Amino acid sequence: MKKQMSNWMLFLCFAAVTGASIAAVVWLYLKIANVGITIIWDMIPEYIESEHYTIIMCLIGGLIVGIFHKFYGPYPESMADSLKRVKDTHTYPYRNLPITVAAAFLSLFFGGAVGPESGLVCLLLGLCFWAMDQFGMARVKMEAMIGNNPYIPRGEVLREMLKGLACSPGRIVYDKNKIQWKRSESVSAGVAAGVTGLIVYLLLNRLLGAGLSVPHLEDGEMHALDRAGAVLLIAVGIGAGYLYLIFKKLAAVFFEKLRSKGLHILNAVLGGLVLGVIGTFFPMTMFSGGNEIQAIQYEYLQYTPYLLIFIGVVKLFLTNVCIESGWRGGHFFPVIFSGLSIGYGFSVILGTSQVFSVVVVTGALLGTMLQQPLGALALSLIFFPVRQAGWMVVASFVGGCIPVPQPLRPNPDNRGFIYSIAHRKGQKKLPLK
Repeated sequence: MKKQMSNWMLFLCFAAVTGASIAAVVWLYLKIANVGITIIWDMIPEYIESEHYTIIMCLIGGLIVGIFHKFYGPYPESMADSLKRVKDTHTYPYRNLPITVAAAFLSLFFGGAVGPESGLVCLLLGLCFWAMDQFGMARVKMEAMIGNNPYIPRGEVLREMLKGLACSPGRIVYDKNKIQWKRSESVSAGVAAGVTGLIVYLLLNRLLGAGLSVPHLEDGEMHALDRAGAVLLIAVGIGAGYLYLIFKKLAAVFFEKLRSKGLHILNAVLGGLVLGVIGTFFPMTMFSGGNEIQAIQYEYLQYTPYLLIFIGVVKLFLTNVCIESGWRGGHFFPVIFSGLSIGYGFSVILGTSQVFSVVVVTGALLGTMLQQPLGALALSLIFFPVRQAGWMVVASFVGGCIPVPQPLRPNPDNRGFIYSIAHRKGQKKLPLK
């Protein structure tokens, strides 16, 4: 019994090191993204003074992005495509992770109005399946070494297992039929990797500084007008969601014509030109919006409410232009920034509290855009105070339950939350044949 426990503790040590390795890679991804943005947009402009700097850098970025996609393809995948791949194939290829990460960096470095979450999800999925294969290979190696020599020093076994972490993807090979995982073993290995990874990630943030991070809004006092203005604010969020879908459709139609002719470079350069021109006059519409979310909650009073609303709408437009023209990345961070900007603008116009306004507008915007109230609610809970959870639920579900016309649906088969629920109930009531 003691020997068996010793062997499994040995494997848990390996799982912990694997989790720490994944955490270090994720931290490095976010750190490099932040450092790259700082170099291009903060350090270089100190030596190059030009009123056209933003346009020039965005054009250079568009050229590099276009060339990259022409040779390597459309990376990174969207979050929806990545999750669908895992659902369909029960795996995720990690051999192309360097290309995926490089593509994500290009859009972020040069100021694309896209979020880091698309590249981050691809990276996390790839690393998770890499870890699963590492666990399998290490388990086979451990059992073979101990089976041949039960008295072999466990430190020597662990060193041999850890050598596998440096293997190239093509050399991660083992016989899956030789392993029978118990549920307790799978759970304990996953917990060991997850807990160690979280600790290492937090330590790296503390010791070496965080990279791109997820901002969280501070709570605020509610006003008497809040409940009265809730209906209007939800309507504003739904309208903003429709604007996002309209902009997405228009950008997809325009850039698809160029893409179908193989003009990937021209596509990305045009996207860079639009980004650079708009970013010259409205810098807050560039980048993912993460840092701007933290800034705008303290600086919104410096802008007129109508300018805040305009900036939010322009950000919705620019995010779709970037993604459809080849500046691939996530859309959640930029959309949430838009919801905040529009929400702050209407809070000044209506006299409602700031946090309440942005929570309701953003929740309805996300619900309309995703057509998935639960998904919109989950995102809202990440960014907004938990005390506002009730209004998050209301706004997310109202926005998610209003059907979107088929021409505007990102997924034509997605007829909305209400239809999905009704369709499932209808299927359950069908008589058995």
